[in-house]
Amino acid sequence: MAVPLVFGERRAVLVVADSLTDAGGFTEAKLRLLGALANHAGAALGRADLVDRLRREADEKQHLALHDPLSGLPNRRHFHDLLDAGLQAVRAGEPGLAVLVLDLDRFKEINDALGHETGDALLCEVGERLRAHLDGRGRVARFGGDEFAVLLPTDGSPEAGLAAAAELAGVVDQPIRIGPLVLAPRASVGVAVAPLHGDDPEILIRHADVAMYAAKESHGLRLYDSELDRNSPQRLALIADLRRAVERGELTVAYQPKVDPRTGRVVGAEALARWHHPEQGPIPPDVFIPLAEHSGLVWPLTLHVLDRALRSRAEWARAGHDLHVAVNLSPNSLLDAALPDLVARLLEATGNPARALTLEITESTILTDPAGSLATLERLHALGVEISIDDFGTGYSSLGRLRELPLHEVKIDKSFVQRVAADHRDRAVVRSAVQLGHALDLRVVAEGVEDADTYAYLAAEGCDVVQGYLLSRPLPAEEFTAWLHIHSRNVTHTFG
Repeated sequence: MAVPLVFGERRAVLVVADSLTDAGGFTEAKLRLLGALANHAGAALGRADLVDRLRREADEKQHLALHDPLSGLPNRRHFHDLLDAGLQAVRAGEPGLAVLVLDLDRFKEINDALGHETGDALLCEVGERLRAHLDGRGRVARFGGDEFAVLLPTDGSPEAGLAAAAELAGVVDQPIRIGPLVLAPRASVGVAVAPLHGDDPEILIRHADVAMYAAKESHGLRLYDSELDRNSPQRLALIADLRRAVERGELTVAYQPKVDPRTGRVVGAEALARWHHPEQGPIPPDVFIPLAEHSGLVWPLTLHVLDRALRSRAEWARAGHDLHVAVNLSPNSLLDAALPDLVARLLEATGNPARALTLEITESTILTDPAGSLATLERLHALGVEISIDDFGTGYSSLGRLRELPLHEVKIDKSFVQRVAADHRDRAVVRSAVQLGHALDLRVVAEGVEDADTYAYLAAEGCDVVQGYLLSRPLPAEEFTAWLHIHSRNVTHTFG
């Protein structure tokens, strides 16, 4: 005798194969009884199944609320709870603990060049490496993007925290194979220890974060120091907004024309980053560029400006304007051996000849690491990219070093240019800079030209290129193109 058994979306059969001797045979009444039992059993099983499903869904929601969906690691919220529990143990007598914040260097470049699938695979592998290496000694979390955090019980000393940071940085730095690719990740690590650097979860995480940003500037490890912490809540919020703007490609590029003062012909443009904050409006470059340098964002910002500038230059060329475009490099850019390859790929992707790109560096940039800078400059020179010394006259480069560098241009700092019409000492500096540049077979550019007398003086002294507000302020790409079209109708026009 058999009757159907239904619970939820499942279907089954309740079967009675035999009956007791004294119970008699199967009858219609017993079949109805069995059917009623089946209905009750189905309802009970359905309720039990529903309870199990709701419990599983609640567990899954709880897990998702506390874990990163990509890596499966604890997220920031869960890490905060774990740190809170760890600090309670410290208050109860445990020796101490260390909070480490790790950020992968140049991750955005990998994501952009190789795709998000490769980037995600890299993040998962790094997270798993850290988890496996800790092997229960501590906890690793992913805060989002390319940022991880580690909570590690220690004796509370700075030395123990830095030793742990060096150990984990070494774990991350090992090559990682993803499909046919072998990637070489690097991590900047910031360290804060309890109770020395705080006994509150938010404070310790923020202090480790501050140290991490400082580590990015020096390409290594940093222990939190109050001297590093220049961050007001407003500044931290601005850094967070800048990070989002860089990641979303929301910063724009403005172009300031560069002109041959003898003919008035436009020969190029300097690309300058601009940021329009959604709430605060335009943020001056002298505010957000230092923020980018302090927070490790200057490299992706530089790549963004390079890409935009080269795409704009290609558009000008298609319209019949064979100009060069200049882009400023950050102080640490020349220390990155990958820079020449990245520049080569961008030139190829945008269809520009190498000669059309001028990279501007400062004298102090070269002095940071002369040998490393020279190696990178020589590779860029071999590509055909032109190199310019920006703010010439404000640094401390020797003539011997300038002669050894593969330079094409020197750019006289505007602090000398803006007063040449009134100050004989500045005229002497500018005259000497022009003569020195020409003696070294370099093109000489003067920036900060704001009046006709200065323009005329520079033309008379043989300055090759000028730029400044007399010609034009920096213009958005569309406005620059319109300005260029109008100006190019009369290439013999001069501004003096």
